[in-house]
Amino acid sequence: MTTFPYYAADIKRSKPLGEVSLQQFYRSISNPKKSIIDIYSRISQAEIDGDMGLKAELKTKLFSFTPAVRIAGRRRYADISAFTGLMPLDFDHLPSRNFATQFKYFLFENYPFLHAVWLSASMMGVRALASIPIAADVDDYKSYFNALERLEMSQYIGFDKAPQNPVLPLFLSYDPALLTRDEPITWEERYHPIASPPIAQYKYDDNASRVEKIISRLIHRIVDNGHPQLRSASFSLGGYVGAGHISQEEATNLITSLIQSNAYLSQKPSVYIRTAKEMIAKGMDSPLYL
Repeated sequence: MTTFPYYAADIKRSKPLGEVSLQQFYRSISNPKKSIIDIYSRISQAEIDGDMGLKAELKTKLFSFTPAVRIAGRRRYADISAFTGLMPLDFDHLPSRNFATQFKYFLFENYPFLHAVWLSASMMGVRALASIPIAADVDDYKSYFNALERLEMSQYIGFDKAPQNPVLPLFLSYDPALLTRDEPITWEERYHPIASPPIAQYKYDDNASRVEKIISRLIHRIVDNGHPQLRSASFSLGGYVGAGHISQEEATNLITSLIQSNAYLSQKPSVYIRTAKEMIAKGMDSPLYL
């Protein structure tokens, strides 16, 4: 029987509380407690109102899961003890609730390798679980994701690349019309993209090292409502560039690495990296000296 970890509502607590079976996971989506349903209603309204801060705050009250892996320790690559043969898929910010509902049924009917498909907590997105072979390691897992993205899913609006990270937490959703199949086929295609040139290594002087520590602390604190905090940290980083403590290229590489390693920001890395670059450029006009 396939089982995988679940975690406390606080995303900063990365040790699993225990494990759930696939059937228990399904029940938590289709038939949760009334108090949980009330939270979903508030999340959905926050999405309609455009209040992303409230939406992020409410999501911290929900349990999360890592269906792709089992964990011996904390939610990080080094503590993966096994892969489960499950791969979460995520489609975000769809045009309407009606579109999301129709798209949910479309995915389930057209892709027999999907174990389950359901609406996101906001009801403006769709989540799914795909069946893949048991991966040998993280790179092997990503090769299945890359192939699925390249050959099938990238054509659809809202497809999110963040779930290629197998330890990315998947927050609980509510959908009484959850779609499941008992015996999906297995997606077996792999794709290994050509490796990009490595990011330039930092060559810090004493001040550059201090800049890294300062910005790292600011980014590590981000667990929700990411844009305001990221904008502030990136503007400060631009100030250090303007003061000559670190080059713009080094600053960009630094913030990119920090975004990709942050559990919250890595869910939308391209969006946050673009924001960070814009704020670094603005901050350069306001030098910040150490």
